[in-house]
Amino acid sequence: MPHLDTIRISAECVRVTQTRTYPIPGEASLAAEVRAVLQQIGVALDADRQLQVSNGGFVDIGKPAASKENGNGERQGKTRPAARSRQRSSGRERPTGGSRPAGPAPRVGGDLLRAAYEGQVTDLKAAFPSLEVFRDDNGMWLLAESSIISGLTRGATFLVALPFRVGAGARAWGFWTSIAGSKWIGPRHTNFGDGSICAFSPQDQAWSEGGDLRTLVDLYSVWALRHLHLEVFGRWPGKQYALGDDRRVQAYYRLRECHDDERCGCGSVTSRYADCHKPLDLEWNFVELATVFGRMYPGGFATRRPPSPVVDFMEGRSALPAIADVHPQVAPR
Repeated sequence: MPHLDTIRISAECVRVTQTRTYPIPGEASLAAEVRAVLQQIGVALDADRQLQVSNGGFVDIGKPAASKENGNGERQGKTRPAARSRQRSSGRERPTGGSRPAGPAPRVGGDLLRAAYEGQVTDLKAAFPSLEVFRDDNGMWLLAESSIISGLTRGATFLVALPFRVGAGARAWGFWTSIAGSKWIGPRHTNFGDGSICAFSPQDQAWSEGGDLRTLVDLYSVWALRHLHLEVFGRWPGKQYALGDDRRVQAYYRLRECHDDERCGCGSVTSRYADCHKPLDLEWNFVELATVFGRMYPGGFATRRPPSPVVDFMEGRSALPAIADVHPQVAPR
C-alpha cells in the first residue's frame, strides 16, 4: 500500500534473505483466539475482501455495506486497488494494498500541506489516542500506536515523517513495541535504501499528499497485521507486487521474496506464485538475474533497514531526528 510510501514490485522463491518478522524477545505466544482472528483476516485478504480499522488501530473484516466511518469509529477500506500510472524511478518497493478509503484525496499545494496536516491532528488523536506530534523545520512527525488485534500483547508503533514539500511524500517506519522493548517490523515489504514502510502504491489510489491521516495510519496498521500473519503462519496474506520494469528484476525479486503459497508477485488476486510466474521465473539464469538486479539496486536487499537515527529514537537512545536527516527528498541539495 506509499510512498506514499512507495512504488515498486515484489515476489520470491529462492530465499537468501530474511523474509519473516520475528517477535520481540520475551513475548509469549499468541493466544488461540488471537491466532484464530488473525487467520480469518488473512483468509479475507487472500480473497481480496474489505477490511475495516477501528479507533485504536484494531483491524477486522469489513461489513458489506458500511460507510467510510460509522458511529463506532470504524473506518472502512478495501484491499482491491484501482489502476493508474505509478512512478518508477524511486527504487523503492511497490506495496501490497490494505484498507483504503472510497477515493484518494487530491494532491494539495505545498503552501497548504502544513494546514492540511495540522488541521487533522484533533481527529487523528481521536482515532489513535496515543498520538504524539512533533514539529520540524521541514514538516511534522507523527508517533502513533495501533493495537492491530484485540488480545495482542504488543502494539505496532509508527514513526511518520510528513514533509510540507510537495512531492516529497510521507515516509514511515514501523516497530513492534511492548514492555519487552521494541523491534523493527521488516524487512518484507519495506523500501530499499531505508527500510521504510511499503504499505501501498500510488497506483492504488489509497492515499495522497494532504489526504486523511487516519486513512494513512490505517494502511500502516493493515501492513503491520500482514507482518504478524507472516510471523505466525509463515506467509504474506493478500495481493502483492514485484519490483521494477525489467522482467529480469521482477523475476529475481519474486524468486527471492514470494513464497509458493502466497499470491503471485505479478499482482494476481487469485493465483499462487507456484502456479503463476514461478515456472517462468525459474527459466532465467539466476546468476544473470542477480547481476542485473545488483546493477539496478546497489546493495540490494541488505539496504532494507531503518536509518540509525530512527532506531536510536525508537529505542530511547537519542532525540527525534530532523526529517531532513532521514528523508532524501527533504535533505538539502
